[in-house]
Amino acid sequence: MGTTPSDDESLAAQVERALADAHIGRDGLFYSLDELDGFGRVRVDGRMAIVPVTLPLPASDVRAVVERDVRAAVGAIDGIDAVTCRFEPRVPDPGVRVELLPDVKHVIAVASGKGGVGKSTVATNVAVALADAGTSVGVLDADVYGPNAPQLLGVGERTPTATPDDRMVPREAHGVSVMSMGFIVGEDDPVIWRGPVVDGFLTQLFGDVDWGPLDYLVVDLPPGTGDVQLSLVQHLPVTGAVVVTTPQAVAVDDARRGLEGFARYDVPILGIVENMAGFRCPDCGSVHDIFDAGGGDRLAEAFEVPVLGRIPLDPAVGELERGEDPSDPPGVSVPLLGRLQLPRTEAERERSTSAEPMVLREDGGEARHALELVATRTVARVDALVTDSTPPGSSPD
Repeated sequence: MGTTPSDDESLAAQVERALADAHIGRDGLFYSLDELDGFGRVRVDGRMAIVPVTLPLPASDVRAVVERDVRAAVGAIDGIDAVTCRFEPRVPDPGVRVELLPDVKHVIAVASGKGGVGKSTVATNVAVALADAGTSVGVLDADVYGPNAPQLLGVGERTPTATPDDRMVPREAHGVSVMSMGFIVGEDDPVIWRGPVVDGFLTQLFGDVDWGPLDYLVVDLPPGTGDVQLSLVQHLPVTGAVVVTTPQAVAVDDARRGLEGFARYDVPILGIVENMAGFRCPDCGSVHDIFDAGGGDRLAEAFEVPVLGRIPLDPAVGELERGEDPSDPPGVSVPLLGRLQLPRTEAERERSTSAEPMVLREDGGEARHALELVATRTVARVDALVTDSTPPGSSPD
């Protein structure tokens, strides 16, 4: 004789169906938690549903949204008066290691087809957002010809310290470990290196740096598809690449070449970030597409990958904020980070006058939210690729 499930078991099944039907998480993660195997086995205790929730990162704002949506999805079920979410944050571990980076779970490349599109800005802000969410993160500024990470993250010291076994120790800023060519070369020294020299130096940055255990190592690549990109994919198991572009046709065409380069070496594309995507006039409130519109969408559609985010053009770009004291050097505006007092001499660097990245600024506004969303969607894509819950190129829409 068959057995009849208890009332609690029936209610648990109803809750699980309601959670699957609600597609919770798609707005912020590009995938529903059901697709990411983010819901554990529901248990009903009396009239309370207990829902285990596994997130790809432990961000408090993501938890708040998920908890709200879970309550909304389950609230209409007869017999359920209360819902408790038990969060179990998880950074998926692919289990793939190389000798150069034995304690790093994921290497995320941030690339662009051409310079000037805000690639370094996106890389550093995404790293800070992930650190702020509770993950362990490092930034490798692999743009050997134009390193920007020290300035963007406000790290004043230049020469890194070393461990007893002569490994370099990354600098730390806003919870992010940072290593850059900018710590090593002189401020005004041009870097004129051929491919083999670049390859050897990058190998040192990978293997001779004491990164420690990291959930994510964000690698800020130079523009284009040159020696640095080739060295990266040859030496490291890159989990995926984020490609940054601006909307106009020239930038999109160059980004397309970068995407094709990664595809040639079987590097998964996590998605596209469209930077400088519209300028909101502070006077009238309307949005102006100064650099055209829709380039990121067209690129994403062609390669069947998602747009991770659209970052608006910040009004501080290209402006200088001068102090009243003429001896005080002018602040320099960096795209999307606001006005920073960037150190240009050794004396200025020692004063530590740099502002925090936008992801930590109270007045970050729309651009700050967009960058945080890019970080969240990036790690959700990593989760999907590692767990193979969904096809790598699929879109949730």
